[in-house]
Amino acid sequence: MIITDISAENILKYRQVELHDLPENGIIAIEGVNESGKSTIGEIICFALFGRTYSLSSGGLEKLIRWDEPRCSVTIRFRIANGHQFEIVRMLDRAGNQGARLGQVGGREPIARGTAAVDDTLCDLLGFGYDEFIESFYLAQREISTPHPHSHAVKTMAGLTHMEYLDYEYAEEIAEQQEAIGGGRSEIGQIEEAIAALAIDPDRLPSLEAEGEVLQKKRAGTQTEVDQLEQASTAYQDTLPEIRAAVRSRGRAKVLRFLSFLFTLALLGGWFLLDRMPDSGYGQMLASTLSEQIPEWGPQYRPWLLYGGVASGILFLMFWFRVAALNGHSTKLLEVSRTLADRLSAMHQDAPTTEGGEMAVESEAAPVDESPAGEEVPVVAGSEEIALASLRIATFQAEAAEVRELVGRALSRLRQEVEQLQQEIGCLEQTIATEKERVDKAASLSRLKEDLEENIAELQQHIHLRELGRELLQGAIGYQSQQFNRELRGLVGHTLPLFTEGRYEHLQIDEDLTVRVFSSDKRDFMDLEEISSGTQRQVMLAVRLALSQELVNSTVEGKQFMFLDEPFAFFDQQRTSNALKVLPDLSDSITQIWIVAQSFPPGQAFDVQILCTREQETLPGGL
Repeated sequence: MIITDISAENILKYRQVELHDLPENGIIAIEGVNESGKSTIGEIICFALFGRTYSLSSGGLEKLIRWDEPRCSVTIRFRIANGHQFEIVRMLDRAGNQGARLGQVGGREPIARGTAAVDDTLCDLLGFGYDEFIESFYLAQREISTPHPHSHAVKTMAGLTHMEYLDYEYAEEIAEQQEAIGGGRSEIGQIEEAIAALAIDPDRLPSLEAEGEVLQKKRAGTQTEVDQLEQASTAYQDTLPEIRAAVRSRGRAKVLRFLSFLFTLALLGGWFLLDRMPDSGYGQMLASTLSEQIPEWGPQYRPWLLYGGVASGILFLMFWFRVAALNGHSTKLLEVSRTLADRLSAMHQDAPTTEGGEMAVESEAAPVDESPAGEEVPVVAGSEEIALASLRIATFQAEAAEVRELVGRALSRLRQEVEQLQQEIGCLEQTIATEKERVDKAASLSRLKEDLEENIAELQQHIHLRELGRELLQGAIGYQSQQFNRELRGLVGHTLPLFTEGRYEHLQIDEDLTVRVFSSDKRDFMDLEEISSGTQRQVMLAVRLALSQELVNSTVEGKQFMFLDEPFAFFDQQRTSNALKVLPDLSDSITQIWIVAQSFPPGQAFDVQILCTREQETLPGGL
């Protein structure tokens, strides 16, 4: 950046400062006795750019305000590499309140407002901050010394700032990731303890589920048995009147069938004796009996015996078919009774003992009885009540009330069994649910453990990459530092002979910026303590100029100003004259050089010369 204009009000000893149209190239000389306000110009520039000065801390900036004024302000215009001109304005009052505004000259709106925003924007525009400025372009009124080799300014000049910042970030990331790995491993240990405490048996849940399926099937089977028994009992009670009516009808049909059979035999037999064997003893006996019993009997009535026999035979056949039909119907109805009897017998066989403790066994020779259908029904031994009831039910001899009472007790036992099974199922389901929760918790913990292990593996990979990056950065930093030292030695080697009239040409600059100078007279390198104080300051001034050039080369684009506050304080006039002659030609980048001195050698010409006296309170414009 090149300063073009400076305006200030009520700062230090000056009520007003107006310096305008400052040249881009050349030396701006500021001359005056002690306490004449020479250094104030440098502090004005420093305060305008960075809101602070070298001599005052941020807590004591109100000392910048002229002693009888409430506030001060500074305005500086400057030009950067792209040719754009900017204006920065800073204000300060007695309460320590500071305001700042940065904008482009001719622009309608500021680029930034407020000290923080202005500082950040200005650093982006200039390419350097306060620390770099103090260690390079601004030489305050002090002894010229070598900057600290590990200072932020020197690292910026060497181009190491970004690499060291990245190295620091990598180190921070490694520390955070190592801490995360430690926490993850600790958490894994806790998870493993929790999994071990659960003591999951992989076979227990399948076994419980299989047991649950067995109980469900058993309960369903028992419930089905209840339903079937209820249906069989209802069907028996509904069928009981019908089967009894069928049995009665079958009995009547059997009697009528028998009677019709006898009539048929009698009539056909009589006809045969009278018509086919009239001379036989039986025929004559039958004819004589009929004549005695029926006076009107005659041979003409013989065919009626045949007709009556045929009709009686037909009746016999009809009653035969009737009995057969009733037998079939009874057989079908008996299926209902047998179903109920079988259900009761099956229940009796499933139960190991009866209510009285009697064992249910099957007899070796079961008595038989004829059912209404004429079939033999085995009597099942065992519980006397169940056996007799089953037999009576199978033959439709049990009454509806008896069946209801018997079946009711059986259903009560079955329903109690269903309820008991349901309770067992409920308890088992609760056990299964608890076990599933435990298994799910163990699975969740295992997944969490796997995730943590994957995360730890990723973190370890990240750490490996960061460590590799740090190794590469350290190598690059070392190489860049060596390159910086070589370039610094080259720049000093170019500047130092001009300052020392060729008596000192070469320097040794270590990594800690310790300087040793080569004496052409002694033909050896010498420590700075071995040379005069004036020569030491010439050497250190050459080093300072070289550092400034390095900062220009690394971060600043375009031309740059430099402010030197009494750099020749311990120079004799000859050294001062030599330095003033060579300064404008030292660099193509550092073109505007501000120099403060109590006096300059006679006859020395400057591009701008500012004279300061103790009495003056203003610096006129138009220089």
